[in-house]
Amino acid sequence: MERIYKKSTKDFYSLILLLSLSIAVIIVDHKYNQADYVRSFINDLVVYPLYNLSSLPRNMITSLLQEYQDIDMLENEIKKLKSENMSLRIKLQEFDSLKEENQRLLDIEKKSLASTKKQKISKVLNNSASPTRKIAIIDKGQNDGLYKGQNVIGVNGLVGQIIELNMMSSKIILINDINHNVPGIISRTGEKVIIAGSKNDDDLMIQFTPIDTEIKVGDIVTTSGVAGRFKSNIPIGKVTAITKDPEKKFSDISVKAFENLNNLSDVILIWDYQPSTEMKDE
Repeated sequence: MERIYKKSTKDFYSLILLLSLSIAVIIVDHKYNQADYVRSFINDLVVYPLYNLSSLPRNMITSLLQEYQDIDMLENEIKKLKSENMSLRIKLQEFDSLKEENQRLLDIEKKSLASTKKQKISKVLNNSASPTRKIAIIDKGQNDGLYKGQNVIGVNGLVGQIIELNMMSSKIILINDINHNVPGIISRTGEKVIIAGSKNDDDLMIQFTPIDTEIKVGDIVTTSGVAGRFKSNIPIGKVTAITKDPEKKFSDISVKAFENLNNLSDVILIWDYQPSTEMKDE
């Protein structure tokens, strides 16, 4: 003890004083409850504010880090939701497309049953299979029971007939081919006419009709069944223009086909009519 405090007697007495105070506080705290109030007062007034003040920087840093983490998490979640939303939109578009296509095919089947009891829907693979002729290729052939000369129709009217068969595909010559003649009839008058393609790809024309014909704009033209190549009463089109030149023997009569022959997507093959005249390969 002498070695520790030999440099300063004051330090020795200070130690004795502090020890005495500590012992006194312990005794008072043990005997009197009022010491709890004093301790609580000191804790609230001094210790707690100091603790909060010392913890403030750490809490601020922790809060900022947590905020940044939350922002990153939210941004990642937003990106994920956007990606999922885009994927769902694409799937929804596909479902809508399939729904519309299914409805369109059902409509085709329903309307075609009004013309024929045995029929089959076929996809058009190529609308312009020949550079010089109006020929389309479909995805049905001999494996599906098709035959040469078979009539091909659409939802609204005549499309053409099969001229060439393969095992899984076929060629159709369309009624707007300039060299393909279709025997027709004017529904209003019963007058027999010949329908062929014209120089205008979108129109048909009535050939060899006298100047004094009774055909009028708006008349409906259907197949007549003459020559045994087409089933009768299949709608072909409507007369849209008539030009009469006294210097010419025949009138120029334009017919608008009921089918969009230049943009076919589906056609209907019918079996309840067997042409008596076989088509030659083009």
